[in-house]
Amino acid sequence: MIYGMEQLPRFQKNFGRPYIYKNMLLLMAAEWFLDPKTLKLINEAIPLTVKFEEEGGLEDPEPTKLGKIIKEPLKDVYTLPMFSEEFCAMFMDEVENMEKQFSFEPNTAELKQHHINEFVLQENASDLYMSLMKLVISKINVVFETIWNRDVVAGGIQVANYNPREITQTAWHHDSSADITMVVPLNTGKYKGGGTEFFKRGIVDPLPNGSALIFPSFTHLHRGLPVEEGDRYLLVFWLQSQERKDDAK
Repeated sequence: MIYGMEQLPRFQKNFGRPYIYKNMLLLMAAEWFLDPKTLKLINEAIPLTVKFEEEGGLEDPEPTKLGKIIKEPLKDVYTLPMFSEEFCAMFMDEVENMEKQFSFEPNTAELKQHHINEFVLQENASDLYMSLMKLVISKINVVFETIWNRDVVAGGIQVANYNPREITQTAWHHDSSADITMVVPLNTGKYKGGGTEFFKRGIVDPLPNGSALIFPSFTHLHRGLPVEEGDRYLLVFWLQSQERKDDAK
C-alpha cells in the first residue's frame, strides 16, 4: 500500500527507522517478569481455572489464594503486585533507550484533551509487544479470570509519560477500545503528584513500581491526576476479550 504523508502510520511518519533494543532479555517472555509471590499464586490457580472452563460453567468457580492478594480500593477497581522489581528496573532502562532514539508523542487522532506523550509498542517495538502479550495470555489472564471469570485475547500496549513540561494530566475519558485496562507504574518515587481519579468512585494514589491498577475499560470514567514535578512513566495495557474480538469481525 502507498500512503500519503497524512496517512502514514505514526511510526513511519515520525521516526522512519526501526527501534534498536538495548535489553534483549525483555524480548523473551519469562516468569521473572512477574512478582515472585504473585507468580506462585498464579501458577497454583491455573488448574482451578482450567477445571472451571472444562466444566463449561456448570459448577461454581472455586476460590483461589490469588484472590486474597487482589485488593479493591474502589468499587470494581483492583490492585495487586504484578511485575517484579527486576523487570521494572530493566524496563525503565529500556524506556531511556527509547527516548534516546525516538520522541514520545501524543496520538493526534485523539481529542487534544486526551493527549498523552506515548510510545506505542505494537507500532514501534513489535517484538517487545509480543513478549508482553505472551505473558498476558499465559499468566496474567489468570488474574482477570479470578476477578471476573473472563480472559483476554488481544490488545494494545504503550508506555505513557506524564510531566509538568508538556502533559501533566488527562481529561475525563473511557478507554472505549478495550474491555480491561491495566496500568503499571514504572518509576514511583521519582516524581511528585500523579494518581488516578475515577468519577464518583474516588482516587487511587500512585502505586508501588510493578503493581497493577486494573478496571473495566468502558464503564469507568477516569483521568490521570496532575504531575507536579518529574516524569511519571506508566506501562499501559488496553486489552480485549474474545467477545469483543468476535464482535469486530
